[in-house]
Amino acid sequence: MKFLRASKAVLKAYLTAELIRSKGLAFGLMSLAIWLSMFITPVTFFAESQAQAGTLSAGVLIGISVFLAYSTATWDWAWLLRWLLQLGVLEYVIASGSSIFTHYLGMVPVSIAWYSVALLIAYGVVSTFVAPPTIALVNPLLFLAGVASLLFVLLAYAMLLGGTIIGAGSAGPVVEFISWILPVATGGLTPLKSLPTVVQNIALATPFSYPAELIRYSLGVSNPILDPNLTALIGILYSTAFLAFSTAFMKYQLRKMLKEGVKSVAAF
Repeated sequence: MKFLRASKAVLKAYLTAELIRSKGLAFGLMSLAIWLSMFITPVTFFAESQAQAGTLSAGVLIGISVFLAYSTATWDWAWLLRWLLQLGVLEYVIASGSSIFTHYLGMVPVSIAWYSVALLIAYGVVSTFVAPPTIALVNPLLFLAGVASLLFVLLAYAMLLGGTIIGAGSAGPVVEFISWILPVATGGLTPLKSLPTVVQNIALATPFSYPAELIRYSLGVSNPILDPNLTALIGILYSTAFLAFSTAFMKYQLRKMLKEGVKSVAAF
């Protein structure tokens, strides 16, 4: 009960500070719509027919949804630790005996709200500039496996970034490489079958490629380069192992911080 009350307090504070008193929501969604329009408009050159445009826009929408998911894990979850460190709040949270994960639980409803609105904007932009996405749920079980493995990877990835921020006192190099380059380069935006063989091999060596491949396949957009059932099995096992490793890494960095003190935190 104490954990839930603390999480509820975090949710209330975040809603009050960021969504009610701040104009960041309106400006953030406006800039997202403009940014998506700039990157989606050139896609129209690759559609030869209306039917192909629907499939193409579905692939674009799924790629955007995966990218937005990693952005949420980066800026809502991992960056939260940097914000708490800068405000001097994290030390009080730990000293009070409260778990840092209460803040993550309190952030989840807000993150879901942001993600849902951003995804609706992405759908509107894709439908306007390309075509309404043609999406059909062809395999519900593999779709659930893809969503579950994506959620595991997002949580693991956020804790890995958060632990790195705590341990290094700097976020720039790690955030730029892991949050932007790695998920995008490992099939987050583009099906692996469309990438060079070298990139495919690198992507399969990371846990980032399997969830996106499963989601695209289960929605009838593209086929994975591996057998779908094998992709699901590896994706679940790999994402679970990644989550276990990242959780242990985060706890280690928190224990290390208690011994050595808080490092000065810089954005870059």
